[in-house]
Amino acid sequence: MTEEREDDFVGCDTWAAMVSWLAESLPEIPVGVTIDFGPKDMLLDDVLDADDFEDDPLEALCAQIVVLQHGRFLVRRSRVVMEANSYISHDASAATPNRWFEDDPAGDCTAGAIYVDDAHLAAEICVTWLSSESRDEGPLDFGFDVSEAIPLPGSAQAEPAWTIDDFLRRLGH
Repeated sequence: MTEEREDDFVGCDTWAAMVSWLAESLPEIPVGVTIDFGPKDMLLDDVLDADDFEDDPLEALCAQIVVLQHGRFLVRRSRVVMEANSYISHDASAATPNRWFEDDPAGDCTAGAIYVDDAHLAAEICVTWLSSESRDEGPLDFGFDVSEAIPLPGSAQAEPAWTIDDFLRRLGH
């Protein structure tokens, strides 16, 4: 979560509201965007080196949704901070949907991942993980960070139909 938005962050009062907000938002988010959920009070230092994560992962309850092509989502769950990975392709049409994967090529997804073709199911998996594992914490104790996909240099692009502000506006901004 960025510091400049933290003061204005409204969030969701209930887990059900968080599922609804996320499920309604996901279909409008462009391919390649990664949404990371984690403790709201955990702000990572910008100078953290990628090697720091491998040597001593930061423990935190986290979930991540990666928007893939053809309406597919990758939901990752972890008890350590996950990096926003750069995937070779966002076409996961050959991946088996609705099947848990325990193996993680990045090594930071400690509690499995799943491909799903339904935005509501992706939201449910993400939010249920956070709510069931967080003990007494509520949805307002979690924040998120969005890694926006950017076009390759020199490639043609249409004007983006979605912005991070659209995502935040759904939370009452």
